[in-house]
This record gives sequence, C-alpha cells and structure tokens, in this order.
Amino acid sequence: MNSSSSVSTADLNLIQLNLARYFLVPIYILGNFENFANIALFSQPNLLVLNTGGLSRILSLLINFNLETTSIIFCKSRYYLIQTGAVIERYFICLISIERWMVTSTNEMIRRMTSSKIALRLIVIGSCMIALFIIHVTIGFASSNNRCYASLNDTYALFFDIYNMVIITVPAIVITLFSILIFKHVRQSHHRIVPISITRSSAQVIYLTPNSASQQRDIQFIRLALIQILTFMLFTIDYGIYNAYDFGISSIKKSSDRQAIEAFIRGVTVNLNYASVAVPFFSYTL
Repeated sequence: MNSSSSVSTADLNLIQLNLARYFLVPIYILGNFENFANIALFSQPNLLVLNTGGLSRILSLLINFNLETTSIIFCKSRYYLIQTGAVIERYFICLISIERWMVTSTNEMIRRMTSSKIALRLIVIGSCMIALFIIHVTIGFASSNNRCYASLNDTYALFFDIYNMVIITVPAIVITLFSILIFKHVRQSHHRIVPISITRSSAQVIYLTPNSASQQRDIQFIRLALIQILTFMLFTIDYGIYNAYDFGISSIKKSSDRQAIEAFIRGVTVNLNYASVAVPFFSYTL
C-alpha cells in the first residue's frame, strides 16, 4: 500500500473512532434509557440490538476489544440477537402502521377488526417465527479473516445479501404505503360531518364534525406513529442502499483504497442503523 493509501485509511479509521466516541456512545446510552422507559408498555427488541450489537461495536472501536474474532459462540450469538431484534422491531413498526390505518379508516368494519387479542397473537406468533427463521445466522456465520461474517460459502453469502435487502425494503414499502393511507384517512376525517341531534322547535337537523377531543387524540397518536416511521426510514434506508450496492459489485475486484472507503461507508450506515432503535422515545416527546 502506498503512502497516500495509508494516510487515507488512517484518516478514515480516525473518523470511525470519533464517530464511535461521539455518536455511537451517546446513542447507546440514550437508546437504553428510552427503551427502559418504554419497557412497561412495549416489548423492546431494540434492547437486543443495542446491548449485543451497539455495545460490542463500541468496545471494538474504542478499546480494540473484539470477542468476535476469538469466540465462535460470541460471533454467532451476537449476530443472531442483532438480527432477531432488528427484524422484530421492523415487524412491530409494520404492525403499528397497519393498526393505525385500521383505526383511522372510515370503514366501520375495518375499525372493528382492531383488538388487543389479535394484536397480541400477531406479536407472539410473528416474533416466534422470526426468531426461528433467523437461526440460519448461527449456521452461516463464522469468524474468518479477523472478523465475523456470513462465511459459510458463496451461496449463503449471496442469500444473506438478499436477505439484508429484503428485511429493509419490505418494511419500507409497507410503512410508506400505510402512511399514505393514514394521511388520506385523516384528511377525509377533517371533511366528514355527522348528524348528532335534531332541535324539536324547528325540526332542523344539526350537523357537526366528529368529537373534536377524540379527533385530536387520534391525530396526535397518528402523528407520533408517523414520526417513528420517518425516523426508522431516515436511519435505516441508507443501510439497505449500501447492501444493495455491495451486492451489485460483489464480483468486482477492488483496490485497497476502495476497500477502505467502502468499509468506512458501511461503518457509518451501521452506526445510523443503531440510531434507528434509539430515537423512538425521544420522537414521542417532540
């Protein structure tokens, strides 16, 4: 490697170190605070992501303590927990989007379909199925070349690249679609009028908009859900774009400079991905 390459790689590594120190550490601390604050209300798969992925990444970057390269059990367990937590989190956000769409629907039959029993079944069954499916990580991941990654064989590496794109693209599509439908329902509700009483003296029907307090509560809950959706997409979609890019150029031979730059970009997208599980509580307080 020539001197310019060495300087470039060193600079990128320094930026990564500073990102871990001044971005990832606060994200880890604040993320744990907000998830413990919410834990009484929601099951928090985010804690799995933060405390298995985020913490180990911080230790690896700041003090060069990386069990991935020395313990095959830690390597497989870490990625299994990260993937399980991340996918369940995205599954929950999709359920929130669909549930909000149903609640705001002008169709009474659709609104009646929302119930805590159905939601609980979807949460339990969906989470169990996701946890079982992601067992593939414990088979396909191993420590190799001083890192832990999908190194079982070329077929599994290809599968994992496609899987990574799917678990981001599908939630993004679902979230975008139902967000548009939610906005449509809210807009319709503003223009909807319903008869609420008849004055006996004049036999005149009085039309008023739906109960304003109830409508305001619905809009507030919808706004909070949409903020969470937008923050998820803001911090996650770039990781999906990088994985699509990496998949598209996987067969290209790369120079050392390009490898260093791509490793840096991947590190930034990973840090943003951790941020996606740390901001929901604070977005609720906006």
